[in-house]
Amino acid sequence: MRNAHEELQRGDVSVDLLLLKTFLKVAALGNITKAASVLFVTQSAVSRRIKQLEEVIGHPLLERNGSALTPTPAGRLLIEKGRKMLDLEQEFLSGLDPAKAKRKISFCSTPSVGVDRLPKVLASFTAAHAETVDLNCVFAMPEVALAGIDSRRFDLALIEHCDEIDLMGRICYQLPDDEVVFISAPELGIPSGRTPLSALHGQRLYLKTENGCARRFIDKNLRLSGRDWSEFSGIVYFDDFSFILGEVAAGKGVSFVSKALVKREIAAGELHCHFIDNFLHQRPRTMVLAHQELSEQHRALLESLFAEFGLAPPTGAGG
Repeated sequence: MRNAHEELQRGDVSVDLLLLKTFLKVAALGNITKAASVLFVTQSAVSRRIKQLEEVIGHPLLERNGSALTPTPAGRLLIEKGRKMLDLEQEFLSGLDPAKAKRKISFCSTPSVGVDRLPKVLASFTAAHAETVDLNCVFAMPEVALAGIDSRRFDLALIEHCDEIDLMGRICYQLPDDEVVFISAPELGIPSGRTPLSALHGQRLYLKTENGCARRFIDKNLRLSGRDWSEFSGIVYFDDFSFILGEVAAGKGVSFVSKALVKREIAAGELHCHFIDNFLHQRPRTMVLAHQELSEQHRALLESLFAEFGLAPPTGAGG
């Protein structure tokens, strides 16, 4: 009996492109619910397509790793071969009618910068390029974004460094740092500005996810300052920023967020922001490209992203 690699190489497997596209979306997002939302189908439909594809391939394609679905060895092979199949499909369709051909752009960013900066950029970009671009935008952690760059799943990635990241050998351009602060309600009586960590002692800390950038950046800072998580009475994880903001504004605890996300509330005096002694509050940002040669549409998106930060696009990118 041949293995999955032999079967795909010999062409013994006939893969329905709809099933393949569904699998690739689940593999990219690591979650059936998210994939169903993006594909505008039900969760059961996504699950059914994955099962059908596994029956065709004859191997399991996904396995659960914690809260996320990750590709099995057969799944990783299918991702590699499947993307080539879809590229051929696109080439074929473009050849039939070049005037209607669209450039596919896959872009990834870490969540904080995605929420703060991207909506305006992407709304403007898609309005100007709706006829020539199919844009796929994904929010993911830095290591997922870089893995996607390396595999060419993503063309561009905008990442925030929540801990140490190895960017050696990659095409990178530095962007202005993100400023991250603790926030609290005025009623807690913690003055804004430079604040000793002890002033937050005993407060409940609200964060979005257990392995998110905020958690990891605090962890790095605590290690550097010789402190630990016992400073806080407990941690509440809730993957909804509006809920966290409401809890903090109600005086139920503190949070650690990008200052840009709460600048209105800080300016209005509804929240206090705190810069902790011996903490790093500047989080580096980097634009990473999968390849130096960019299409006209890729260059336009890159220019829009740099313009959002008040920068000219990097010289040489896309040349």
